[in-house]
Amino acid sequence: MLDSMETRIHQLETQIKPRLSVLMNSLQVHHGRMWQPGIANDWKLAGYELEKVKETLTDVSANFGADKYADSTIDLEISKLQSTITQMEQAVKAKNKDSFVEHYSALTTQCNSCHKTTGLDFYKVIQPVTPAYSGETE
Repeated sequence: MLDSMETRIHQLETQIKPRLSVLMNSLQVHHGRMWQPGIANDWKLAGYELEKVKETLTDVSANFGADKYADSTIDLEISKLQSTITQMEQAVKAKNKDSFVEHYSALTTQCNSCHKTTGLDFYKVIQPVTPAYSGETE
């Protein structure tokens, strides 16, 4: 009886667990949406999108953090982003566009480095060339 309950719990957890690809798509959306407000000095919106990036990374870690890809784990790769994210938060608080641009570029590079480490380097994160934000929410 206990074995069947544990099996059922595992089945239910699997059904409600988001797919990594869904979380990565959300991360991509918020990363892209953060660019235009940051270069347009809309610090409230840039800060909001940065919070969404952090929330999504938390969800990725909670659901897939220990999953091993290539020679690394997702948690290890996410930990490499923390310093840059902190610097981006400071740039947003200081309303410093130059610092924001510098650290946005660093975050983009780090995301691509993670993709390379995990063997998914065919996914390229880029700096948007057109505004990714049109006023809609998630």
